[in-house]
Amino acid sequence: MRPDLMARAAAMYYLDDATQAEIAARLGLSRPTVGRLLRQARDTGIVTITVHPPAEYALEIGSELSRRFGVRHVLLAPDHSDPEVQRRLVADAVAEYLQRHLRSGMTVAVGMGRNVAAVAEAVRHAPHRPCTFVAAIGGSPGTSRAVDAAEACRRLAERFGGASVCLYAPAYAESPGVREAFLSHDDVASTLRQAAGADLAIVGIGDADDNSAVVQMGCFGRSDMARMRAAGAVGDILGAFFDIEGRSVAAGMHDRVISLSADDLRAIDTVIAVASEAGKARAILGALRSGLVQVIATSTANAREVIQLDQEQGG
Repeated sequence: MRPDLMARAAAMYYLDDATQAEIAARLGLSRPTVGRLLRQARDTGIVTITVHPPAEYALEIGSELSRRFGVRHVLLAPDHSDPEVQRRLVADAVAEYLQRHLRSGMTVAVGMGRNVAAVAEAVRHAPHRPCTFVAAIGGSPGTSRAVDAAEACRRLAERFGGASVCLYAPAYAESPGVREAFLSHDDVASTLRQAAGADLAIVGIGDADDNSAVVQMGCFGRSDMARMRAAGAVGDILGAFFDIEGRSVAAGMHDRVISLSADDLRAIDTVIAVASEAGKARAILGALRSGLVQVIATSTANAREVIQLDQEQGG
């Protein structure tokens, strides 16, 4: 069916509150045809519907998530069908948390990825908090600088009036030997020690599918991710992959990542993990079960799905 007809019918139905019979009369169509136009408008994305549940509903889900996994804070954003809007909504919740909880003199370890970058962008009119923001993972290939940990550090330092520290190494080395060579550099080792001593960390939760950020950025290939999935991986934090039970998965790539380790993260008092994308429930569940996370930030829909998955597995 013609997209212009779908759009006209949808506008009358959803914006003007016209009935299907009224739309049929105005457009000279049968009522069943109008029904098909409206269905196809939703199927093709001309119409998207967002449900904003009451605040009490989100509070109830957040409380349940906290009870199940022992996290200190749950930051839930309203659901939205547009992934970019959803990312901004989740990032806004994290930015607000930072503005309330950061104190002058703190050290903040910062991860990489689209969600962490969105948090840095979401901080507006921040109070002066001269903290030190330290990259907790190396850089990504040249086409992905906007989602680098170093760039997020720079933006956060700019907004809070603090300082940023870059990790002069790639996020993923070409081989274990190259990784060891980088780790032997004083600057790299010193930066990772500084990040490991952070008061707070902001990290993204990655997934293990072929469209994950690490594949899109060129860090891993699809065959690498297939191998990780075969080993049980559902997601990663700072390049450290884990299964749905939160256990570490080592399938030939853990010895290439240049970042804080899972043990380093466990020693940090507050780790904020961010995951806005739909379809990340399994990765979020694994991250929550890993014991690495004290603050989780995601959408209400993701939180609901995580609870359902945990229930299905006897949690």
